[in-house]
Amino acid sequence: MARYYVSITLLIYLLALCFDAVRMTGGNSMAALQMLIYGPWGVVFGMFGWFANPLLGLALLLRRRFRWPSLVIAGWALYLALASWNLDRLPNNRSYDFFDVTGFAAGYYLWVLAIAAFCAGQAWWCYRGRDEVPRWSLPDGGLAVLLVAVVVMATQNDSLRFKLERAFEPPPSWQYEAPRRDEAI
Repeated sequence: MARYYVSITLLIYLLALCFDAVRMTGGNSMAALQMLIYGPWGVVFGMFGWFANPLLGLALLLRRRFRWPSLVIAGWALYLALASWNLDRLPNNRSYDFFDVTGFAAGYYLWVLAIAAFCAGQAWWCYRGRDEVPRWSLPDGGLAVLLVAVVVMATQNDSLRFKLERAFEPPPSWQYEAPRRDEAI
């Protein structure tokens, strides 16, 4: 099983993208694929859990040549993924309102499981010492290409797009009319 930890990681990661990741008030939810695409916008709101994704990618690329640094980077990715428990509010791409997070769904848990599976597999190969870490196999490469294709196709989907001009509009409750010249405040 340790020989196939990259395939298992990528398979679980792809499976996570098929489910909702977060449940919000008002019956709203956000899909894991949508969160993956919008992730960099989390920096604006002080949410850094998305950065677990590029760190996992970096750890996957470094896993053979730099075993221990790859394990440390994957551990950092796992920490950031688990730090997502601190999410309180998220925007919605339909109404552009913020909703309170009420819980996490299967997509989130599978995402964390994928990162944890990579950490466990990499720790196994680090523990083994001089044994050679397996090379990229055909299933590994196929799953990686499929992951890239899914993300590229998702960015072309209109229902997953985020309109910047609507995102930065102040809510209607914040807009006010300036008093006229002859009126007192």
